[in-house]
Parts: sequence; structure tokens; C-alpha cells
Amino acid sequence: MRLPTLFKQTKNKTYGYQARYYNERKERLQALHEKHHGKKRGGANSNFQRKISFKDDWKAVNKTTETKKSNFRILIIIVLLSIIAYLVLGKYNIKLF
Repeated sequence: MRLPTLFKQTKNKTYGYQARYYNERKERLQALHEKHHGKKRGGANSNFQRKISFKDDWKAVNKTTETKKSNFRILIIIVLLSIIAYLVLGKYNIKLF
């Protein structure tokens, strides 16, 4: 029997590992086939690959804009803190150098 609590207890994190079967012979044959006959084009997977590529490209563009915004915010914070420190040190006549 547990006592009631006001705080929510965190649950254990789980890891969803799924083992995959690796067939070395099949991989080798597939590599030889692609080497001699070229990669397959078309089919059901080609549209899927284009969608993944588009999503990856969008994430890359979005990541760079987020990085620029983050850097700009940090710069503004540093400038504001510098101004505040300058005003506080000037008010109390504290000389650093």
C-alpha cells in the first residue's frame, strides 16, 4: 500500500530494439547485381526515396534558419547583459582597469 503523493513519478525509459537478420550472401549477390546491371529505377520505392530526400532537404534548410535565429538571440542577450553590466558598474563607480 502506497502513500499518496503530489509529485508524479517518472516511469522507466524503454528501448524498442528489434533484431534484424543479416544475410551476407544476399548482400554480396545484390552488390554484384547492381554493379553489373545498374541500380533499379522506378518501382514503388522510387517515390518513397524522393519523399525522404525532400524531407531531409527541408530539415537541413530549417535547421540552418533555426541556427541563425538562435545565434542572433544569443548576440542580443550578450549585448543587453553588457549594457546592464556597464550601467551597474558605472553607477557604483567600479573601475575594472
